[in-house]
Amino acid sequence: MSGGTEPSAETLTALYDILETFNKTGAAFAPGTRFSEDLNFDSLVVMEFVAVVEDAFDISIPLNILPDIATIKDLAVAVEKIVAE
Repeated sequence: MSGGTEPSAETLTALYDILETFNKTGAAFAPGTRFSEDLNFDSLVVMEFVAVVEDAFDISIPLNILPDIATIKDLAVAVEKIVAE
């Protein structure tokens, strides 16, 4: 999903804030932080996290794009794209 778009700092900060409650590994957050490898998210945690993100941004994230979202940056770009639609 890596495009030429850079997500806004506001979107990244909002996602970092949401991630705090899910961060069981104590990993540091960066745009390139990977959900499964760096944060050890399993599919259940991903679904819970996506639900919180959807509520926070008042959007619906299509499940078919989730396999393409590996990093916080990927998610931020996807969120901004959905918000813009």
